[in-house]
Amino acid sequence: MPNRRGVEVVRALASQVKPTFMLPAIGMAAFGGLLAPVVSPTTFALHVGGVGLALYVAHLVDEYVDTYVRGEEEPAASRRVLALGVVLASVGFLALLLALASTAGPLAGLSLLPLWILALLHAPVLDRNTVAVTADYPTGIAVALCGGFLTQTGRLPPLVVALAAVFLVLLSGVKVAVDRLDVAFDRTVDKRTVPVVLGDRRAARAATGILAGAGALVLGFVAVGVLPGFAATAAAFSLGMAVGCVAAGKRRAVRVAILLTYPFAAALFLAACPETGCGPIRVAAEHAFGLTERTFPPGYL
Repeated sequence: MPNRRGVEVVRALASQVKPTFMLPAIGMAAFGGLLAPVVSPTTFALHVGGVGLALYVAHLVDEYVDTYVRGEEEPAASRRVLALGVVLASVGFLALLLALASTAGPLAGLSLLPLWILALLHAPVLDRNTVAVTADYPTGIAVALCGGFLTQTGRLPPLVVALAAVFLVLLSGVKVAVDRLDVAFDRTVDKRTVPVVLGDRRAARAATGILAGAGALVLGFVAVGVLPGFAATAAAFSLGMAVGCVAAGKRRAVRVAILLTYPFAAALFLAACPETGCGPIRVAAEHAFGLTERTFPPGYL
């Protein structure tokens, strides 16, 4: 019986591991880290792990609030198990924060703290405010990106801040588009998302404006020299997302927005790399070039 109970607890806690939300945040933390001219694997792992645990805390708190405070969902785990999960995950998160601070400095450790605060506040507080429920996850993404670079270098140049700002705006637009799919349910639980407050048609226009604004922000940063010229190519992808919101059905618009987010990110990464150093990418390219030269020496053909 005790073993069976333990298995049930593990399953309940594992049910709150949600890769759909965790992987983009972890990916953006890696994005920031890989931009650095030199990357410490230990620091990289501690920061990425901290980002993942912060998301896990958010999921546990969200499940607890939605199930036992608001009664919006059927229980996936008992009240006690979820509370235990929040405590254990928070202890693990704070341990990673302290390890990161001791490895890369106090500022590196503190760069994780806003993510934990967002995790604790998301469901009970931020989830009921229209602006906050739209921008809190994108804000976490922006913080994770900045933290990834900061923990490796100890500094935060304007280029990295600009990238974070662009993703904050872009992903807020994507969030509005996604919320259009859930508007019927969100109304029943009094969740005041943009589509609930404005209606579907005006929400589509809002998403379009925000996504187009992300592209305009990229071009603005390019114009003032904060981002290199190649970054302007990313604006084409955000424009494609904006067009999708008005020209396609809402489900297809979400698919287009999510799909185009990847080349948008890739364009910005490739643009930023020559400016920041991108140590791992540079080393990998040098090894690949050396392998090519050894495999196909001069005069081989």
